[in-house]
Amino acid sequence: MKLVHDPIHGGIELDDFAVRLVDTPEFQRLRRITQLGLAFLVYPSARHTRFEHSIGTFHIARLIRERNPEIDEGAVYAALLHDLGHYPFSHTLECLFPRHEENTKWLIKHGEIGDVLRERFSLREFFNLLKHPLVSGDIDSDRMDYLVRDAYYTGVSYGLVDLERLVRNLRWDGDRLILGEKGIMAGQNLLISRSMMYPTVYQHHTVRIAGAMLCKAVELEEVELEEIRDMDEVDLVAKLRTSEKEEVRELIGAIEDRRLYKRVIWSGEELDRGTIEELKTELEREFGHLALLDYPPKPHFEERNAFVEFNREIKRLSEVSPVVKALVEAKESNWRWGIYARTDLVERVKAFVSKKA
Repeated sequence: MKLVHDPIHGGIELDDFAVRLVDTPEFQRLRRITQLGLAFLVYPSARHTRFEHSIGTFHIARLIRERNPEIDEGAVYAALLHDLGHYPFSHTLECLFPRHEENTKWLIKHGEIGDVLRERFSLREFFNLLKHPLVSGDIDSDRMDYLVRDAYYTGVSYGLVDLERLVRNLRWDGDRLILGEKGIMAGQNLLISRSMMYPTVYQHHTVRIAGAMLCKAVELEEVELEEIRDMDEVDLVAKLRTSEKEEVRELIGAIEDRRLYKRVIWSGEELDRGTIEELKTELEREFGHLALLDYPPKPHFEERNAFVEFNREIKRLSEVSPVVKALVEAKESNWRWGIYARTDLVERVKAFVSKKA
């Protein structure tokens, strides 16, 4: 048993099996994977990592299971390992590589951590546990930790969530987690917090610009999936800094010195896939790595689908909360896509794009 001191949850106890999982090289790598990618370029203190988030998620999952002992204990360990496969700078490089969930399975299959897990679980059994509602549901231990943790480390005031009330009012019915009526306000606040954090932190335009530049550098360097699977951020930055390609060194240097590209277009108007690909190709042909198109997927806000008990009936959170319903309807108003360019080329790129419109 070990005690971890955490600024969000206080003392977190790790049982002996959890300690053995945490002490593997695959889990220790998460100390060198920032939780919010390049957000520290906007929020300097946002240097927290997937390591402490994973331990915090484990803690919340265990608290929920203590009140619902019918939940498979393995789901608590799945909460600990749910982010094991994140690439350097977390979600940033999912523009180029498969989602981190797939890489989590790969690392477990091929790493020391898999040997530890096999002492208690078959890998097939454990991979199913990674999809458990406690870990990957509409209101789950993952979201409950990262919203509060991200707000704390960025310093914004939107991630105020009553975790204790959520934990006390979540019950397991054998198939799903249901939020009791007394917890509906806390569940509503979870969605409000995420909807505020989305434009303020997760999709801040400066973070998006830096992320697009990093993706371009990795793409130009032709880093393969097999190489980046177990890289940390130190490995990747070192590789890009010493690249034989001048444009790669230029991009990573600009990110590190915060000489970031500027917005040419920042729009909420949707484009069809053909238009996006055509515009991207033409920009690359004309400006190379100096002008980038960034067209992210739209947010889902899965919390709206959470099951709640209301007037002795099981309903969706969006059905019983007018506030949540309004947030879901308004969610697309904060979504944006952009074209970014090096500062000295902004006007040229703007003129080029206007001719293509």
